[in-house]
Order: sequence, then C-alpha cells, then structure tokens
Amino acid sequence: MKGLASADPPVFICHFYNTYFAHTAGGRMIGAKLSGSLLDGHALSFYAYDGDFRPLLDGVRAKIDDAAAGWSRADKDRCLDETAASFKYSGALLRTIAEPTKKE
Repeated sequence: MKGLASADPPVFICHFYNTYFAHTAGGRMIGAKLSGSLLDGHALSFYAYDGDFRPLLDGVRAKIDDAAAGWSRADKDRCLDETAASFKYSGALLRTIAEPTKKE
C-alpha cells in the first residue's frame, strides 16, 4: 500500500473510506455490546467524546466527496472495483490479529 495515495488516489480512497467508516461504526457497535454484556452497561472512556462525533464523520465524508468530484468515470469505477479487495484485506488482517500464535 505504500505509495498508493499518490500512485492511484481512487484506489487508495476506496481503502481509506472502507477502513475508516467500517472501524468507526464497527468499533462503536463492538464497544456497545461489550459494555452491555461484560461491564454492566459502563461505557469505557475510549468511547467518550467531547460533543457529537457525527460532524467529524460528516466532515471526512464531505472531504472524500470533494476529492472524488473531479474524477473521471474510469476513476470512479476503479474505486468501486477495489471495494471487494478492501474488505478482503481488512478481513484477513483482523483474522491474523485474532488467531492465537501457533507454536511449532
């Protein structure tokens, strides 16, 4: 992925968008489930924000939309076509993190 942002911005933005928003939404969902099932509803400070975080997400989304506004149809298609790979790589990374270390 090194250099992808300058070499192919549409593909990089696809990966960034999917990772950023998936982890933001997924992290909040996982935190809420853990809080409810393990912590008697206590929310960890990690999930506490000063104010409403939604404008931050909206700001990132707007910047991505602005960046993509001038893309050609081919650029937009490359970004869309990269979505499956984005989820494949992030899923593989999460599985690697979650698997216990194998001892030989």
